[in-house]
Amino acid sequence: MNSPNQLKKFSQVGSALIAATTLCLIFAFVCITFFSFPSIASASSLPTKIWEKEQSRVLLPDWSQITFSSLPAVASSGSSGGRSWQAGTSVDNILKLGDINDVKPEILSLQAIEQLALEDINLENISLSAFPLAGKQTVGHLAEIVPNLSQFQLSDVPPIASLSSQIAGVNSNISQLPIGQAVKQVPQLAQAKLNQIDLSEFAIAQIPNLNSVNLEQFSGWSEELISNIPLLSQVPLSSFPVPIASIGSTIMRIDMIYSRYESKRNNTISGSDVEGFAVACEKNCAYIELDDMENAGRRATGPLEGKQWISGKYQEVRGGSGCLTGWEPTGRHPFGAVFKVVVMEPSETSDTVDTALYFRFSLPCGKSPYIIGPVPFLSYSVNSPMFVGRLEGGSSNSISRSKGVASETKSSKPLSSNQAKENTLPTQPVPESKRECARPATYVSGVDVASLGEALAKLSEGIAKLESAASADYEAIGEMVCTEGSRNCGRAIGRYQLMSYREDVQRAVSSIPGETNFILNVNRGQKPTREELFQYFPPAVQDKVLQNSLAENLVSSQQEIDPKTGQVFKGDHLIERVAQKHFGGSGSKIDASYSNILGGYSLKQYGEKVRELYNHNTSDNCQANSGDSNGISNSVGSGITLNASWSIKVALFISSFLVGM
Repeated sequence: MNSPNQLKKFSQVGSALIAATTLCLIFAFVCITFFSFPSIASASSLPTKIWEKEQSRVLLPDWSQITFSSLPAVASSGSSGGRSWQAGTSVDNILKLGDINDVKPEILSLQAIEQLALEDINLENISLSAFPLAGKQTVGHLAEIVPNLSQFQLSDVPPIASLSSQIAGVNSNISQLPIGQAVKQVPQLAQAKLNQIDLSEFAIAQIPNLNSVNLEQFSGWSEELISNIPLLSQVPLSSFPVPIASIGSTIMRIDMIYSRYESKRNNTISGSDVEGFAVACEKNCAYIELDDMENAGRRATGPLEGKQWISGKYQEVRGGSGCLTGWEPTGRHPFGAVFKVVVMEPSETSDTVDTALYFRFSLPCGKSPYIIGPVPFLSYSVNSPMFVGRLEGGSSNSISRSKGVASETKSSKPLSSNQAKENTLPTQPVPESKRECARPATYVSGVDVASLGEALAKLSEGIAKLESAASADYEAIGEMVCTEGSRNCGRAIGRYQLMSYREDVQRAVSSIPGETNFILNVNRGQKPTREELFQYFPPAVQDKVLQNSLAENLVSSQQEIDPKTGQVFKGDHLIERVAQKHFGGSGSKIDASYSNILGGYSLKQYGEKVRELYNHNTSDNCQANSGDSNGISNSVGSGITLNASWSIKVALFISSFLVGM
């Protein structure tokens, strides 16, 4: 039989083991979130820009810097309606002017194209052979469409003079006549096409005013490849007469990502311009689930909550018109009718999804479905904001058709829809009786990490105005500074002014698709653009890094002795200590009077200010003080509670493990 002292000692050991177990679980949740960073859209080599709507920001392609020739190549070969294309070919070598008549290229002239193109090239010095559409014209037609050409003496227009000299039976005296009169007298000349001679010997400028003719005035203009019109491939897509641009203004958040093992989905926003954009899916329904930006994480639901964008890799819908109707990948048109945006391969294991563009072609009898593709486009992760364009509303009676495409994870076991979907910190469930007055919050050890983050953000705003010469938004960029004898150099970046040399910041940035040397360049002194910061250290990632850091600091601070009380930190002083670690580093001195490297608040003042703001943030939150704020909460995860029986079992297991060691 154990003595009272032995029982007391065993109780103390058991309590310590339970506390240690709880700490391990909290650290485990923190570690999980460290390696699950949601990211903003990445666009490989495509230029991007930040678009803001009210309080929402989203990364969009910068159409003012994107041309048909700069789009990625088509990834698959195909053929239809007498047209064919090969994988690896640029779209400007596949699409003809008639295929893109939605942007009205035909009303442009070479002169206008030269002014719009990104490259600074004088078209008049380019060989006439580089403009094959002109070579396909007859001299008679050129005399009709080129301003004042009919009034020029034949000998003054070298390409036409050369052509005239090669036509049998033409009197040499005709070279002294105006071109308009010459074509009337000599029908053979009027009907001769310019490309009957070697046009590489002549420049475009040698046909006066040719560069001022609108493309639609040339015979056969619609059948000419984009790449065959000088510099047209270099015109930004936003500079066409009808520009490529965002249609509508809806931004949504990617809430969930599901593989093709899902079925029977009918709350969709994908489809086609023939069947509408609410086409249901019966089987093989890979998709992304979308949520209102403003409803992210909140109990309130809106009309757009849970909308589904079905993958076009696995589902197709009816498209096309006239003689060219058929099937195309399901998708949307957030940037107009020239191309279709298609969700491709959603991955539940990595919580990422890639999208692609599909184009169509035209014939006099109709337009094809959107089948020329895929052209790699933007990639996203869970929690990324996504531009979806104009939502038409309504419902559709149509059901998409499964394409029967093998999944990249075909051999793997189907994942549950609920697996690996939450990357947030451990949260405490809100009692039903308090839900109406509770604000959404994330709790660790009884502290509302979300409200603490807001307090830090508010205080950072004043600091950012001094250090970054800008408001403390997610694109704030501080000055270059070095600490610890120049061992750590970098900038305070983002809403929370996190130093770029921090390991957690570097780890987060390196997880973003497409990131190469961004953070390395920042730490070497290069000042990033707002767009670069938004892409490689997006808001969702900034929030996650801060919350992870606060969670770590909370756990570690609760193991430190408060010099004021001689006990572990708790209550208001715990909040102050966590803030001090955020401001001055995990090893900073408690309540120190020194300030950060740029001056301003001392550590003690900073902690006190954050505590004031935190208490203000949680003053109207009826759950703000729930849980055990004086110690580690016994709730370490949503739906996971350390009851007495379970805790004893864990303690005994750990005890056995330690004895075994």
